[in-house]
Amino acid sequence: MNEMELRKHCGNDNPFRVPEGYFEGFNERLFARLPQKTEAKVVRMSPHLWRAAAAIAFVFMLGGGLYWTQERKTSLAEQSQEEYYNDALDYIMVGNAEIAEYLTAAE
Repeated sequence: MNEMELRKHCGNDNPFRVPEGYFEGFNERLFARLPQKTEAKVVRMSPHLWRAAAAIAFVFMLGGGLYWTQERKTSLAEQSQEEYYNDALDYIMVGNAEIAEYLTAAE
């Protein structure tokens, strides 16, 4: 069925209606159905759990520190190698005039 046939068959009325006065006093009815507040209980972690959590935190901190140190050493080594190549290229650079002079002297 298409929409036109449905409207002809069922009409244009909205079938979803809210009873009169439904939302008046809604909060009171809702809170009356909720359970009453109970006193909070304190659950303590056992010493074994504290030790395990501390050990896991220590391993992660140690691993992160070692990783960061290794990354820093690698980046410093790459940086010093790049500086070496740049300096070597500066000394090796030969201009066009020097190449022409070299070629004419070789003949």
